[in-house]
This record gives sequence, C-alpha cells and structure tokens, in this order.
Amino acid sequence: MDDIRIIHTGDTHLGYRQYHSEVRRQDFLDAFARVIDDAIAMKAAAVVHAGDLFDSRNPTLDDILETMKLFSRLKEALIPLLAVVGNHESKQSTQWLDLYESMGLVIRLGATPYRLGNVAIYGIDHVPRSRIPLFDYSVFNTEANDAAYNLLVMHQMMKPFAFGDWDVQHVLDSFPFEVHAILLGDNHKHEIINVEGTWVTYCGSTERNGASELEPRSYNIVTAGDDGIEISKRVIPTRDFVSIAVKLSKGSQAYEEIFSAIKERDVEDKVVFVNISGDPEIKIKFSEIEEFLLSRKALVPGIKDLRTGEVSLADASITFSFADPDDAVKEEIRNMSLTQGGIMIDEIIRNPVIVKSRVDTEVEDRLGELLDRTDFTDLVTLRTDATLPEHESEGSSMNAPEGAPFEAAVTADVTAENVAPDEVDTIASEEEDACSVSEAEEGPSEQETGAEEQQHVISASGELPEKKARKEPAPEKACDVSPADKGHKAASKPRQYNLGDYL
Repeated sequence: MDDIRIIHTGDTHLGYRQYHSEVRRQDFLDAFARVIDDAIAMKAAAVVHAGDLFDSRNPTLDDILETMKLFSRLKEALIPLLAVVGNHESKQSTQWLDLYESMGLVIRLGATPYRLGNVAIYGIDHVPRSRIPLFDYSVFNTEANDAAYNLLVMHQMMKPFAFGDWDVQHVLDSFPFEVHAILLGDNHKHEIINVEGTWVTYCGSTERNGASELEPRSYNIVTAGDDGIEISKRVIPTRDFVSIAVKLSKGSQAYEEIFSAIKERDVEDKVVFVNISGDPEIKIKFSEIEEFLLSRKALVPGIKDLRTGEVSLADASITFSFADPDDAVKEEIRNMSLTQGGIMIDEIIRNPVIVKSRVDTEVEDRLGELLDRTDFTDLVTLRTDATLPEHESEGSSMNAPEGAPFEAAVTADVTAENVAPDEVDTIASEEEDACSVSEAEEGPSEQETGAEEQQHVISASGELPEKKARKEPAPEKACDVSPADKGHKAASKPRQYNLGDYL
C-alpha cells in the first residue's frame, strides 16, 4: 500500500490572550497556521486535531472567523480535518466542531470510523474522570472493519504517562478490535511510548500556555505503510520565553544588578521573567523593573520575587496540571459544605448531558424525589440555655443525632454575640411598641415553664410539641426593662427553623 501521511496536532487553545496580551492571542493563531501551512506543503492525507481547539467554551467572533479561514484553506487543498472535542471547549450540547462540520470544514470523529484507504480513524471526545469507568466500548462495532490499521484519537490524560486518569492498557483490552496507534491531546508536552506493540503519543501544544512549558512546541507526523506505523516529531517555531535569574547579596545595589543582568540578554519582542532571589531585606519595586524591560522592547515583562513569592503576572508562577478540571470544581464544592440538595443541584447544572432547557425541570424532579425520601418526623433534640450546665451555656451548640435528615446540626443557644445588631434593634423596637398597650388590653399573662430542667424537642418541620404549663406571675413589661437588659432579652429569642435549613 502507498504510504498515508497524517498530521497529528492539538491543544491549539485559539483565542487565549495570555498575560492579557493581544499579541500573544495572535501568536496562538499563528502557531496553528504554521501547522496548516506544513500540511498543505507536504500534501498530507489528513490533519487530526486531538482536542482543545479553542481555549474557551465561548470564543469571540474574531476567533471563530479566523479559525474558519484556516479550515477553509485545508478544504481548498482537499485535506480533511478530523477532530475530537477537548475539555476546554466542551459545551453541554452542540459543539463548535458541529458548527464547522455543518459548513463542510471539519469531520467530528466518533464510533464510526473515517477511512483513509486502509486506515480507519476513530475518536473519543474528552470524558470527565468520574465517567471513565462507565464508558461504553460496545459502540465501536467491528462490522465491515477490514482496515489494515486502526487509529484512535482521544483528549485525555492517560496512564502510564504522568497524571493519568485512564489506563491505556485498559482501553486496548476493552476495544472490540485491535488498535495500532492512539493519538492523544491534553498533555502539552510531546511524549511517545509503545504499549505491547501499539504506539501511544501526545503531539504537544502548538504554543506555550505557561512559563513552565520549556520544551519547543511541536506536532506529530504519522505515516502508515507496508512497514507499519511510524511517528515523528516536528518542531514549530514560536515566540521565545526568556528567564533571567538575579541573586541579590547584602549591601548590593539592587537595581544596578538587575538592570545589568537584563542588558546581557536579548529581550526584544520576547516574554521575559526576572526571577529574584537572595537577601530578603533588600527592597525592590516591580514597576521599576517592568519599565526597564519595556524600554528594552520586551513584549511581556514579568517579575517573580522568589524571596516572598510575589509575582507581577497572574499566571507567571502557575504550574500547569492537565488533570480533569471537573475535579478541581468538585473539590471547591466540597469545601463549601453544601447540603445534599445543594450538591445535587450543582451536579445537574454542570452535567453536559442535560440540556439547559431541561435544567429547571430536572432540578424540580430530583429535589421532589429527595423530599419524598426524607423523614420529617425524625426529631432533632434541641437544648436551651436553661438546660445546659453553667460551663456550657455560653456559645455552645449541639449536633443533630446520627441519622437526622441531611445530617443537619442544629445550634441550641443564641447568644448576644451571634445575633446581628440590626436584629437586636428590631426586637428592642418591638418591645418599646408593646409599652403603648394598656394593662386592660393586655389581660393576664402566662409563662410556660417546667417544674424541672427541660429539653425542648423540635421536629424537622420546625414545630414545637405542647409542653406542660403552669401559671406564673406576670413578667416585667418591656418598658420596665433597662436598656442594658434589652440586648440580653433579644439574644434569648428562639431561632426560627424552616425547611431551608435542611436543603
């Protein structure tokens, strides 16, 4: 068979205004344009994009149109562009690739192979880590699969590479047919291994997404022929990142040393980071160094003070990890200590399978099921200050017993410290209004109390059960209470409970 040459690229992150620079946004577009130029020049059989075409799920109109122009060039050269969806651009329903596919510019890969002669190419869009164990390999059927080589395109962190979520060996064992090469995206570093005769490779990103990405940017050339599959790396020329280290010693002239180190390097039109270490007592101003770098025509001036950890650029010190961003979101959600109902709503909103028009209905249905399963007759013991030992009565609280709905903890006492000032003022105002009521209108007053120390029991519905009561002398009127005592009375007002405390 004649050799079939395929370009494997990915992680182009078009539209990324790195360091808030419009020039850097153009750099990302130019880097991908170089891949397109090479594909046309070498008359490639196809270009495979392994995900993260855009940096954002909501690219600008300029990004969409400029990308369309690049795709049109491939179409005019009769070179098909085959792609999968990455985690950066993934949307809940219709993807950007679907828009370009409807225009005849892109072919979205999936369970049905795209054929290039004797080569069949399949694709799997990015799968969140939580759904990897549920992935259904049976959708890839073996009907009419007479290809000499099967290629699989994925956007995923894979074991045995670092940060792997999905095991390559498990994928190979689970497919209903032999896979000869897996072409990956997500990791911005070029890597390649052989797993029991199958090539597995990351092409690397086309531009640097951070200062930690030191290796040259690249893409792969995959050649399928009579001798098997060969994969080679081609480097893309990109804008230089320059790192300048300066160590300040005691008694040194800080700015002279820093400026001298900068003068020794060519920083014109480059992204420059000055890393300062040494004596922490020596004070410097980032603005002075930035102005000097700009005077030397640096494109992006960045300073990192290793002595304090202070950085002048927001993303200058980021160490990029390409693990599933959904996990980071879930970690933050866990830190918010949401109830079971709150976590359920969050999962529904972020579920890409549920279309936006169905979110409200799905939330209503799921919460309804949750409420139906909840036993609101389960009682939660609540103790008042009067029932607590003296050493516990101030600022203490009591958790709900094990098995209470949503494991809710109910605070037993409300002290002056945890009542908002405006609540105290409101209560005091109500007591003052009560002074205008005549004794004839008030009638006899009663106070409900127990003969012994009591425990008040409150149900999940917020209702208090009836208590044994006996008549007591009428308490002092609110108007007879001194101002100093009003705050204490306000603080003793029972807290109100409702269903919202449990959802």
